[in-house]
Amino acid sequence: MDHAARLRRLQETLDAPLVVSNLSNVRYLSGFTGSNAHLVVWPDRAVFLTDGRYGELAAPLVEALPGTDLVVYTEKLMEHLAGLLGSGTAHLESEAVTWSFARSLADEADADLQPATGVVEALRLVKDADEVAALRDAAAAGDAAFAELSDLADSAGSEAELGWALIDSMRRHGGEAASWDPIVAAGAGASVPHYRSGRNPVGDGLLLLDYGCVVNGYHSDMSRTVWLNGQPEPGMARIHGIVAEAQQAAIDAVAPGVAADAVDGAARAVLAGYGLEDRLLHSVGHGVGLDIHEGPWVRRNSDHVLEEGHVITVEPGVYLPGEGGVRIEDMVLVTATGGEQLTNSPKDFA
Repeated sequence: MDHAARLRRLQETLDAPLVVSNLSNVRYLSGFTGSNAHLVVWPDRAVFLTDGRYGELAAPLVEALPGTDLVVYTEKLMEHLAGLLGSGTAHLESEAVTWSFARSLADEADADLQPATGVVEALRLVKDADEVAALRDAAAAGDAAFAELSDLADSAGSEAELGWALIDSMRRHGGEAASWDPIVAAGAGASVPHYRSGRNPVGDGLLLLDYGCVVNGYHSDMSRTVWLNGQPEPGMARIHGIVAEAQQAAIDAVAPGVAADAVDGAARAVLAGYGLEDRLLHSVGHGVGLDIHEGPWVRRNSDHVLEEGHVITVEPGVYLPGEGGVRIEDMVLVTATGGEQLTNSPKDFA
């Protein structure tokens, strides 16, 4: 991935130094995967700071970034940052630093510290070819695990065990790690959108899955709701059909220039036609990339407008307490001609 080009694009937007502290943003700009780093960026140069644990790891990455120096410290981070920032205006990522961090730096620095929001995140919205390739690979690993669902469910003794089996399957098929603990909700548990999988048995009947993995730092995210074995309960089969219709309406609405809240609205309009909009308990989607939840936000009153290269999820759901629920989710790439699904598992209920 061309991290140097990304850093240059950021520098073109700046008129004062920006302290990049969000580790996903640091990775986007440098390729660094450790747990501690700050990247101070000026319009014409940059300094990468990390502690002694990561000096050797960071050195070749920083060497590949023109005009960037490496500072490896063992103590007094705030003194290092204060010295770099000087006495002019400097910006901190407001959503990435704590109040304690900001106050400690202010105590040391002569700079006028100001908050900045979404500067690097704005660059991350449109995915380049390398990012899309990683997202495709992560999505494919999730699809491969879903293809094994019948066998995995037969051998799993509980929801949690099936979640672990899905992770193992994704790793066998190219996934490097799980994005989060998979949601495996059997029966009435499927009425809870972020259900915590436990020791409930996975047998016949309703099963909601929400899971993903990481490839080269990029996440996949997919939900499917199925009926394991036998004839599905007619009421829940009807709900599944309605959610599938709502999801397809939202996917059909995806195109460059379309407001993200219009995609959300397309799904809600279908549910409203069945009197079920109030059972959709979350937004219809979100961006996905280095973070599992990132912009563009596909929700009511979102200020994002879709562009070619955005990757979003489309995931309407209907949740009925005490009975169960249905969610169907796919990753969708915004192309010049509309939305291309990156996740391609079947959506059949039974």
